[in-house]
Amino acid sequence: MKKYLLLLTLMMQVNASTLDLGLGAGAMFYPDYLGSKNSNSLLIPYPYVSYKSDKLSIDREGLQQKLLHYGDFSIELSAGGSLPLKSSGIRNGMDDLDPAVEFGPALLYTAYTDKALSLKIDLPVRAVFSTDFKNIDYRGYLYELRGELEYKFDDYELQLHTGFVWANSRYNNYIYGVTSEEVTATRAFFNAKGGYEAYKTSLGFSKRFKKVWLGAFARHYSLNKSSISNSPLTEKKSALYGGVFVAYIFDDTLTRKIKNWLE
Repeated sequence: MKKYLLLLTLMMQVNASTLDLGLGAGAMFYPDYLGSKNSNSLLIPYPYVSYKSDKLSIDREGLQQKLLHYGDFSIELSAGGSLPLKSSGIRNGMDDLDPAVEFGPALLYTAYTDKALSLKIDLPVRAVFSTDFKNIDYRGYLYELRGELEYKFDDYELQLHTGFVWANSRYNNYIYGVTSEEVTATRAFFNAKGGYEAYKTSLGFSKRFKKVWLGAFARHYSLNKSSISNSPLTEKKSALYGGVFVAYIFDDTLTRKIKNWLE
C-alpha cells in the first residue's frame, strides 16, 4: 500500500505565507505496499492548492495544524493517508486493502532556521483508519523519528527528510499478517509483531514560475531488520516511490478572497 500517497496529500504543496489555486497533472510510480514486488504507475489530474500560515500548512507530507508553540518546540496536528489496493500476486485471495487516513499529533523541534535553510527534528504519531465508505475501522498506529532539512533560494525549494518508522502489531498484521485461513502452499502463517518497520529517505524538489509550478519527489524505504521483513508478504527488502508534477496557477483575484476568509 502506498504510504503517504493519499491524493490530497500529493496534490497540495507549500508556498510560504501564500495561497495559490490552480490545475495540474502528475505521474507517480509506487509498489502495492512496502515490500511488494508489484509496482504501479498513475497519471492524475489534480487541483493545485498551496497554503501556509503561522498555524496551518498543507504540503506534500499532508496537513499540519499547529496546536502549541514554546521556543523551538511545537506540537502540531498532522495527517496523511494511503490509496486502496486490490489484492493480487502473493496477496491473491486475501482481503483488499481499503483507502486509509492517518492523523495524530507531532512534536517538532527547530534546531536551526534562517531565511533560506531550516533543520528540524520531527516525531509524528498517527492513528490509522481505513474505510470502505460504509464502515470505518481502526488499524493501529505509526510513529516516526526523522530529520527534515529544507533549503529555499529564489523560487526553488529542496527538501531532504530522513528517519525511522515504527508501527504497532495491529497495523503490521493488517498489512503483513497471514491468518490460518489465508495460508497457501506459497504463503505461510504469520503473526506480525510491532516494532521497527523501515528507514525512510525522501528527496523533493520544486520550482515556481510566474504561472507554472513544477515539482518532483523520490522516496526510498529500507526494510532490513524490520519487524515485517520475515512476513511471506514481504517480497523485497526495499521500496522506491517517485513522481513528477506540473500545475498552472490561476490569477490571484479569487485566491486573495479565499485567503482572507481562511485568516
